[in-house]
Amino acid sequence: MNQVKLNELIKETKLVIPLYALRIIKEFNLESEEQLLLLYLYNNDKCIFDPNKICNDLGIDLMNVMTYISNLSDKKLLSINMVKDEKGIMQEVIDLSMLYEKITIKIIELLNTKEENNLNIHELIENEFGRGLSPMEHEMIEDWERENSKDLIKEAVKEASINGVTNLRYIDKILFDWNKSGIKNPSEIKKEKYEDKKEEIYDCDWLNDDEDEEI
Repeated sequence: MNQVKLNELIKETKLVIPLYALRIIKEFNLESEEQLLLLYLYNNDKCIFDPNKICNDLGIDLMNVMTYISNLSDKKLLSINMVKDEKGIMQEVIDLSMLYEKITIKIIELLNTKEENNLNIHELIENEFGRGLSPMEHEMIEDWERENSKDLIKEAVKEASINGVTNLRYIDKILFDWNKSGIKNPSEIKKEKYEDKKEEIYDCDWLNDDEDEEI
């Protein structure tokens, strides 16, 4: 990003940007001047689209301004709408509704991830399985926690959830095989190594397993 120009605009009080918006906009993989333009427009939403004013404020030539506006529109981050002013005259107005929607979605995703990370393994499994756990199941999870990292257990729970299985023995089998192979964290999991083991792990009819007989 053109950090010098951005700093100048902020010092001149022309830009007031919430930190969360700045961080999220940086994740949109935009060119540096596209980011600068979008941050500028963030402070000028619903204003009359005036390319010449943008050029003067940002020090970007007119052709590039029009190109960046087109790119941001193609990426569904803004739109230029025709609206009537108080006198009934049609004007082009910048609308960042799509940007706000994307920021909102991103914030919700971040909050959900943070909430999930704050759950202990017992709560996480209850949420994933949609049921409470028996005392024996709590004991099994405690055994896992003594031998495995939280991230590795979460990865095994995720594997079970993807396959629609709400059975702790299924997770226990996955963790057993990972431990046997020396895997200590999710980054070490190479799924291609387990193609030959899938039948061994998944052939059992876990979905119809009797929960009263097997954990």
